[in-house]
Amino acid sequence: MEKIQTIFDRNWEGNKSVIDKKLVNVSDCIATEKLNGTNVRLTVRNNQLVRLEKRRNPTKLEKQKGMIEPWYKDADEYSPEDKYIFEAARNTDLSNIPDGEWSGEAVGKKIQGNELNLEEHTVFLFSFEDVLMKVKFDDIPTDYEELKKWLPEQKSKFGNNCGIEGIVWWKEGKPFGKIKKKDFKT
Repeated sequence: MEKIQTIFDRNWEGNKSVIDKKLVNVSDCIATEKLNGTNVRLTVRNNQLVRLEKRRNPTKLEKQKGMIEPWYKDADEYSPEDKYIFEAARNTDLSNIPDGEWSGEAVGKKIQGNELNLEEHTVFLFSFEDVLMKVKFDDIPTDYEELKKWLPEQKSKFGNNCGIEGIVWWKEGKPFGKIKKKDFKT
């Protein structure tokens, strides 16, 4: 799993907000809502959950040793810290999900502050195209000033009466670039 690059460069000397210098051309990409939750991967066999993993970011020491990309590690069904991602995985409808490993975002009441105002915990399987297209946005501006104005005005296609965290652009079935509202710090 690779980190998704922000489409604009950052002010590395200051507050690390994005600046009007595009790094990624997303003009030929599919744009979807970025959901704020916990990144997980479900292994599915015969429409049943058989394994749950969660994202693991490298520590400072690991980064010094050259490990820069995150990876997945097994979640612990009996650990309090993994309780709600297990609940989310168990609540997820897998009846139409083919066998395989599927990445997604665990979201819900007790996950990442529940910015989506959800009542239940679930996993949004963004690696499954049929699910991903439910949060697709069309005609998104990619110009710095237009996007800065556009993002705060958008309503979530997945959450309940809330805005969006940001946008992820996809190319050939893989995340290609992203932007978050909070990237435009003032």
